[in-house]
Amino acid sequence: MEDSPRGEPSNEVSLIQCPSYDPAQVEGAVRSAVGLLGGMGRFVHADQRVLVKPNLLLPSHPDKAIITHPTVVRAVVRLVQEAGGRVLIADNPGSPITRLAWLRAYEQTGLAAIAAETCAELEVEFRPRQHPFPGGRLLKAIDTSHFVDECDVVISVSKLKTHGLMRFTGAVKNLFGTVPGMTKMAYHAKLQTVEQFADMLLDVAAFVWPALNIMDAVVGMDGNGPSGGAPFPIGAILAGTDPVAVDVAALSLVDCEPTTIPTVAAAVRRGWCTGWVSDLAILGDDLVLHRVAGFRLPPGGRSDIASLPQFLRRWGVRHMVARPIVTDRCVDCGICIANCPVQTIHRVDGRARIFPARCIYCYCCHEFCPEQAIELRRSSIGQVIAKI
Repeated sequence: MEDSPRGEPSNEVSLIQCPSYDPAQVEGAVRSAVGLLGGMGRFVHADQRVLVKPNLLLPSHPDKAIITHPTVVRAVVRLVQEAGGRVLIADNPGSPITRLAWLRAYEQTGLAAIAAETCAELEVEFRPRQHPFPGGRLLKAIDTSHFVDECDVVISVSKLKTHGLMRFTGAVKNLFGTVPGMTKMAYHAKLQTVEQFADMLLDVAAFVWPALNIMDAVVGMDGNGPSGGAPFPIGAILAGTDPVAVDVAALSLVDCEPTTIPTVAAAVRRGWCTGWVSDLAILGDDLVLHRVAGFRLPPGGRSDIASLPQFLRRWGVRHMVARPIVTDRCVDCGICIANCPVQTIHRVDGRARIFPARCIYCYCCHEFCPEQAIELRRSSIGQVIAKI
């Protein structure tokens, strides 16, 4: 198997119904999901330092379904502590990293309260590290925050959401949060096709390869995720040791074809999986019985069209690729300007303006806008063709 991850791929994924964020229900569901995989004692031993890594995209209220719900994080922390582990909660929020930004994100997402209740540690320091990774397909060196290699065990606690560029955010994409903020921007600027970005995400996943991947799918987000979509009730907690397998199960749960997601397709090309839910061993509740309908995936970002003739490439980008558009909801906060990898957004007459000639369609502006003031729109011709 080429480009193998540091851990062993697995086809086992546990699925437990969880209809609400009631703390007792969530803890029961997380406990059952982890128990089906052997219990937390399989993954955490006494006195180990354990990184619990949620999705902390923006300082957002949990009800908006943008971030991993704090009750799920709380349940994971409690299980780790029962196994004797010392918990560090950490993620790189999607904004320039400062201590104040981190504290604000933890406070508004409810994670600060969880840390205070459970005596878990919160990371508020920024120390980037680079690691040689000769086994990577695209990245031969992996950039992470220091907290990844200063912990004995990594547990990823992701959120089931859509994503403007990659179509889906789940267990694999959640690990991009281990990459420091400004380095994320450099990756976006350098890796300008969906296929390249998917391969980068798999390299990061292969390097970090959490001991356990738990997904908050109680309420997901569909439509224009990862921050501008709509909360979508799903009612489940998923868990597995293989982040790709967890994503395949999650996508099947919301009735989406897994191989249409770039990271899953890239994992199939690497031989990590088949991309078929039928090849997974689903433990716990029956996925087919609990599958939900109506979940809307976005069209995704710019595909690899470099091999097309230049005139077709220009036409395709103009009509078939969704373009970020600044709406009247812009409040001139400057976050999109700060997060644009190629600096093609400027302040004009008191609001953001995107200059399309240099836009690489990474959708960072859409992803990080706290007002959801940037929409992704295809041209009218592209919308018609997409329905054919």
